[in-house]
Amino acid sequence: MNTPRVEHFFDYKSPYAWLAQLGNVMGVLPSQASKAGSALVALGNAGASTEADIIAMSLRLAGAGKTIGLTEAQVMGFASALSSMGIEAEAGGSAFSRVFVDISQAVDSGGDQLDEFARVAGRSTDSFATKFRTDAAGAVTEFVAGLGRIQASGGSVFGTLESLGLSEVRMRDALLRAANAGDLLRDSVELGSRAWEDNMALVEEAGKRYETS
Repeated sequence: MNTPRVEHFFDYKSPYAWLAQLGNVMGVLPSQASKAGSALVALGNAGASTEADIIAMSLRLAGAGKTIGLTEAQVMGFASALSSMGIEAEAGGSAFSRVFVDISQAVDSGGDQLDEFARVAGRSTDSFATKFRTDAAGAVTEFVAGLGRIQASGGSVFGTLESLGLSEVRMRDALLRAANAGDLLRDSVELGSRAWEDNMALVEEAGKRYETS
Protein backbone atom coordinates (compact mmCIF):
# COMPACT_ATOMS: atom_id res chain seq x y z
CA MET A 1 0.00 0.00 0.00
CA ASN A 2 1.34 3.43 -0.91
CA THR A 3 1.90 5.81 1.99
CA PRO A 4 -0.53 8.75 1.71
CA ARG A 5 0.99 12.15 1.12
CA VAL A 6 1.09 14.44 4.14
CA GLU A 7 -1.12 17.17 2.68
CA HIS A 8 -4.11 14.83 2.62
CA PHE A 9 -4.43 15.32 6.37
CA PHE A 10 -4.47 19.10 6.65
CA ASP A 11 -6.89 21.89 5.84
CA TYR A 12 -4.23 24.61 5.55
CA LYS A 13 -1.82 25.26 2.69
CA SER A 14 1.12 23.07 1.66
CA PRO A 15 2.37 21.40 4.87
CA TYR A 16 4.13 18.89 2.62
CA ALA A 17 6.17 21.75 1.18
CA TRP A 18 6.98 22.97 4.69
CA LEU A 19 8.18 19.49 5.62
CA ALA A 20 10.34 19.48 2.51
CA GLN A 21 11.86 22.81 3.57
CA LEU A 22 12.55 21.43 7.03
CA GLY A 23 14.13 18.34 5.50
CA ASN A 24 16.38 20.53 3.36
CA VAL A 25 17.66 22.38 6.43
CA MET A 26 18.15 19.18 8.43
CA GLY A 27 19.75 17.29 5.56
CA VAL A 28 17.06 14.60 5.49
CA LEU A 29 16.54 12.70 2.25
CA PRO A 30 13.18 12.95 0.43
CA SER A 31 12.81 9.21 0.94
CA GLN A 32 12.38 9.95 4.66
CA ALA A 33 9.37 12.21 4.07
CA SER A 34 6.83 9.67 5.27
CA LYS A 35 8.72 9.28 8.55
CA ALA A 36 8.76 13.05 9.01
CA GLY A 37 5.05 13.11 8.30
CA SER A 38 4.39 10.36 10.84
CA ALA A 39 6.30 12.26 13.51
CA LEU A 40 4.40 15.45 12.69
CA VAL A 41 0.97 13.78 12.80
CA ALA A 42 1.74 11.93 16.05
CA LEU A 43 2.91 15.11 17.75
CA GLY A 44 -0.05 17.09 16.46
CA ASN A 45 -2.48 14.47 17.73
CA ALA A 46 -0.84 14.18 21.15
CA GLY A 47 -0.13 17.83 21.97
CA ALA A 48 -2.01 21.09 22.33
CA SER A 49 -0.58 22.50 19.10
CA THR A 50 -1.50 22.16 15.44
CA GLU A 51 0.73 20.67 12.79
CA ALA A 52 1.09 24.17 11.33
CA ASP A 53 2.35 25.46 14.70
CA ILE A 54 4.85 22.60 14.94
CA ILE A 55 6.22 23.17 11.45
CA ALA A 56 6.52 26.94 11.98
CA MET A 57 8.45 26.44 15.21
CA SER A 58 10.54 23.62 13.71
CA LEU A 59 11.73 25.84 10.89
CA ARG A 60 12.90 28.37 13.48
CA LEU A 61 14.76 25.72 15.46
CA ALA A 62 16.19 23.72 12.57
CA GLY A 63 19.40 25.62 11.92
CA ALA A 64 20.66 25.59 15.49
CA GLY A 65 19.23 22.10 16.05
CA LYS A 66 21.14 20.72 13.09
CA THR A 67 24.32 22.39 14.33
CA ILE A 68 24.21 20.64 17.71
CA GLY A 69 23.28 17.26 16.23
CA LEU A 70 19.52 17.06 16.76
CA THR A 71 17.52 14.85 14.43
CA GLU A 72 14.55 16.21 12.51
CA ALA A 73 12.22 14.24 14.79
CA GLN A 74 13.83 15.77 17.87
CA VAL A 75 13.50 19.26 16.43
CA MET A 76 9.80 18.62 15.83
CA GLY A 77 9.49 17.27 19.38
CA PHE A 78 10.93 20.47 20.82
CA ALA A 79 8.69 22.50 18.52
CA SER A 80 5.57 20.60 19.54
CA ALA A 81 6.25 21.06 23.25
CA LEU A 82 7.03 24.77 22.94
CA SER A 83 3.97 25.40 20.77
CA SER A 84 1.80 23.48 23.25
CA MET A 85 2.97 25.90 25.94
CA GLY A 86 1.54 28.81 23.95
CA ILE A 87 4.93 30.10 22.83
CA GLU A 88 4.91 31.73 19.40
CA ALA A 89 7.25 30.43 16.74
CA GLU A 90 9.36 33.57 16.40
CA ALA A 91 9.91 34.01 20.13
CA GLY A 92 10.32 30.35 21.02
CA GLY A 93 12.45 29.52 18.01
CA SER A 94 14.85 32.36 18.69
CA ALA A 95 15.01 31.64 22.42
CA PHE A 96 15.72 27.92 22.20
CA SER A 97 18.07 28.32 19.26
CA ARG A 98 20.11 30.59 21.52
CA VAL A 99 19.99 27.99 24.31
CA PHE A 100 21.21 25.29 21.89
CA VAL A 101 24.08 27.45 20.71
CA ASP A 102 25.09 28.70 24.17
CA ILE A 103 25.25 25.19 25.63
CA SER A 104 27.23 24.00 22.60
CA GLN A 105 29.71 26.84 22.94
CA ALA A 106 30.07 26.19 26.67
CA VAL A 107 30.77 22.52 26.02
CA ASP A 108 33.38 23.42 23.42
CA SER A 109 35.16 26.05 25.52
CA GLY A 110 34.63 24.75 29.07
CA GLY A 111 34.90 27.14 32.00
CA ASP A 112 32.44 28.57 34.49
CA GLN A 113 29.46 28.64 32.13
CA LEU A 114 29.75 24.92 31.43
CA ASP A 115 30.05 24.29 35.17
CA GLU A 116 26.79 26.18 35.70
CA PHE A 117 24.91 24.37 32.93
CA ALA A 118 26.08 21.07 34.44
CA ARG A 119 25.09 22.11 37.96
CA VAL A 120 21.57 23.03 36.84
CA ALA A 121 21.24 19.73 34.96
CA GLY A 122 22.33 17.80 38.05
CA ARG A 123 25.50 16.40 36.50
CA SER A 124 29.24 16.80 36.89
CA THR A 125 30.87 19.04 34.31
CA ASP A 126 32.48 16.15 32.43
CA SER A 127 29.31 14.08 32.52
CA PHE A 128 27.20 16.91 31.16
CA ALA A 129 29.67 17.64 28.37
CA THR A 130 29.70 13.96 27.39
CA LYS A 131 25.90 13.83 27.52
CA PHE A 132 25.62 16.84 25.23
CA ARG A 133 28.09 15.46 22.72
CA THR A 134 26.29 12.11 22.54
CA ASP A 135 22.68 13.16 23.16
CA ALA A 136 22.22 16.91 22.80
CA ALA A 137 18.42 16.67 23.07
CA GLY A 138 18.71 14.79 26.34
CA ALA A 139 21.20 17.29 27.76
CA VAL A 140 18.97 20.25 26.91
CA THR A 141 15.89 18.63 28.43
CA GLU A 142 17.90 17.80 31.59
CA PHE A 143 18.96 21.44 31.84
CA VAL A 144 15.36 22.63 31.51
CA ALA A 145 14.19 20.07 34.07
CA GLY A 146 16.92 21.35 36.39
CA LEU A 147 15.50 24.86 36.15
CA GLY A 148 12.17 23.41 37.23
CA ARG A 149 13.78 21.76 40.25
CA ILE A 150 15.47 25.03 41.25
CA GLN A 151 12.15 26.85 41.12
CA ALA A 152 10.28 24.10 42.99
CA SER A 153 12.84 24.16 45.78
CA GLY A 154 12.59 27.92 46.20
CA GLY A 155 15.88 28.73 44.49
CA SER A 156 16.48 31.72 42.25
CA VAL A 157 15.76 30.75 38.65
CA PHE A 158 16.16 34.38 37.60
CA GLY A 159 19.60 34.54 39.19
CA THR A 160 20.57 31.28 37.52
CA LEU A 161 19.51 32.51 34.09
CA GLU A 162 21.29 35.81 34.71
CA SER A 163 24.52 33.98 35.52
CA LEU A 164 24.20 31.99 32.28
CA GLY A 165 23.51 35.05 30.14
CA LEU A 166 19.99 33.80 29.38
CA SER A 167 18.00 36.60 30.98
CA GLU A 168 16.62 38.25 27.82
CA VAL A 169 12.86 38.58 28.30
CA ARG A 170 11.65 36.23 25.57
CA MET A 171 14.31 33.66 26.34
CA ARG A 172 13.53 33.78 30.05
CA ASP A 173 9.80 33.40 29.36
CA ALA A 174 10.31 30.39 27.09
CA LEU A 175 12.65 28.67 29.54
CA LEU A 176 10.39 29.30 32.53
CA ARG A 177 7.35 27.94 30.68
CA ALA A 178 9.32 24.86 29.67
CA ALA A 179 10.67 24.42 33.20
CA ASN A 180 7.15 24.58 34.65
CA ALA A 181 5.69 22.14 32.13
CA GLY A 182 6.96 19.01 33.88
CA ASP A 183 7.99 16.25 31.50
CA LEU A 184 6.28 17.73 28.44
CA LEU A 185 9.51 18.68 26.70
CA ARG A 186 11.17 15.31 27.21
CA ASP A 187 8.00 13.38 26.38
CA SER A 188 7.46 15.31 23.13
CA VAL A 189 11.03 14.70 21.98
CA GLU A 190 10.69 10.98 22.75
CA LEU A 191 7.30 10.77 21.01
CA GLY A 192 8.60 12.43 17.86
CA SER A 193 11.52 10.00 17.69
CA ARG A 194 9.32 6.95 18.28
CA ALA A 195 6.81 8.03 15.64
CA TRP A 196 9.64 8.62 13.16
CA GLU A 197 10.93 5.10 13.69
CA ASP A 198 7.48 3.48 13.73
CA ASN A 199 6.39 5.40 10.61
CA MET A 200 2.76 4.47 11.25
CA ALA A 201 0.99 7.70 12.21
CA LEU A 202 0.24 8.72 8.61
CA VAL A 203 -1.24 5.34 7.79
CA GLU A 204 -3.41 5.43 10.92
CA GLU A 205 -4.55 8.98 10.15
CA ALA A 206 -5.40 7.96 6.59
CA GLY A 207 -7.50 5.09 7.91
CA LYS A 208 -9.53 7.47 10.07
CA ARG A 209 -10.17 9.75 7.10
CA TYR A 210 -11.09 6.90 4.78
CA GLU A 211 -13.62 5.58 7.31
CA THR A 212 -15.51 8.88 7.07
CA SER A 213 -15.35 9.10 3.28
